Amino acid sequence: MTPEQKADAARLKQLFQRWKADRRAQGLQSSQDTFSDQVGFGQSAVSQYLNGKIPLNPAAAAKFSKALGCQISDFSTTIAAVASEIGDAALQPGHEANRAGGMDMTELSKLEMQLVLMFRELPSQAKDEVISLTNQLRNSVKPARSAANPYPGIPAPKQKPAPAPRVSHKKTESAEH
Repeated sequence: MTPEQKADAARLKQLFQRWKADRRAQGLQSSQDTFSDQVGFGQSAVSQYLNGKIPLNPAAAAKFSKALGCQISDFSTTIAAVASEIGDAALQPGHEANRAGGMDMTELSKLEMQLVLMFRELPSQAKDEVISLTNQLRNSVKPARSAANPYPGIPAPKQKPAPAPRVSHKKTESAEH
């Protein structure tokens, strides 16, 4: 293994140790066996990845990232770049818009990753409710573009109060003169 791969494994092991400590603090099981169930391969393979005996690959990195609730770039910028290239290559030409507005999915924050993972586990009806609520929240903070509001990112100008009617102080000539 290269020095870079060993450094990736060391960073991954630190994230795993943090995962273990967090689990222990919550009174949950935190063994490599428990973790191996989450990543989908045996405890021996987990140990070999964590200890730098076998090099990480994009598929394994994605599983570790998901189980640890982090980004691949938190332990391997090289594999994160490869994963991003794989994501780009998986898109059909002309369909880049399908990829979250062209956003690099490996750049999600831990919170964003957790939200995506929780959303995936919801039943369809609950997903519809979450989307509806999200749209309501987004529109209350950032109004949608409409005929009445063609520039939603720009605050509406403050309207000046209508001027009060002017009262004339001129004497008017009466019809008696």
